[in-house]
Amino acid sequence: MAYKLIYFLLLLSIGFTSWIQNPSPILTRPFDAKSVALSGINSFEKNDITSIQFSYFSSDETIFEESSILLHNKDRFYYFSYFGVPDLDDTIDAWSDNGDGVPTSDEIDYTRITSFDYLSINFTYPVQVSVSNLEIWPTFSFSSLYEASAYSAGFSISKSLSYKNAQLVFFIHDAISSKWWSTNRKEMYRPFLELIVNSTHNNMTILLDGILSSSDLKGRLGIDFNIHKNLSLRGGYESSGIFSFGTGIKINFIELDIAVVPSNIEHPFKPTQQFTLKLLTDKAWSATKRLSP
Repeated sequence: MAYKLIYFLLLLSIGFTSWIQNPSPILTRPFDAKSVALSGINSFEKNDITSIQFSYFSSDETIFEESSILLHNKDRFYYFSYFGVPDLDDTIDAWSDNGDGVPTSDEIDYTRITSFDYLSINFTYPVQVSVSNLEIWPTFSFSSLYEASAYSAGFSISKSLSYKNAQLVFFIHDAISSKWWSTNRKEMYRPFLELIVNSTHNNMTILLDGILSSSDLKGRLGIDFNIHKNLSLRGGYESSGIFSFGTGIKINFIELDIAVVPSNIEHPFKPTQQFTLKLLTDKAWSATKRLSP
């Protein structure tokens, strides 16, 4: 009887939950400057090099700022990010529409323009399942908007396949994910699919990415060209018409990545520049020991 009651309450809570598409899934946002330069595609590369990297994003006129830390330890990494919009003008209440849907100077009360802050803190990491190349990605986040705050939790699933010089990564994002607001609003995120193809030919790596959500298909292309073992040039293109460019430099135990995306008024919350500094801790420790007397 108790199990039936719990089952009923679970169904009841889901029934009163708003089902929406996740506006900013953590695993589809670029992890670093290299990903930004490759049109935002995360390659999810695996290696046995221990490293820690710091990234900083910003948009045109600093509408938003984002920073992240990625700790890579053997075959697992941990990703932590902060996204913030400081003092953005809120003009919704300042406009008194006369019915034509076009704001004019005589319809705007400038004394009613206020500002608001938004922030989001996110954390994720992969967990290897006993099934070969199958991973579960728990995701956690905290966000605040105006005077409301929210917590979200869930997980995504990925499956990796390799064939010759190509690697395929298939994602089910937000397989089960929900968000709870302090206003008692509950949201469930709709799952969506992503396929990443990573193919290497000589000194060039080509990445293709397709995301299918709510019958909407988006594509991305990224090219990484190693003109020298310590220097890379990168470029990318999104199906929405956005280009991206970047470069990567390796110096001993330090890697520096820079990315630039031309600003687009239709996408004000996309980064227009990003910097990533990666420290290869094992190599740095070895260099330190060599310098020790």
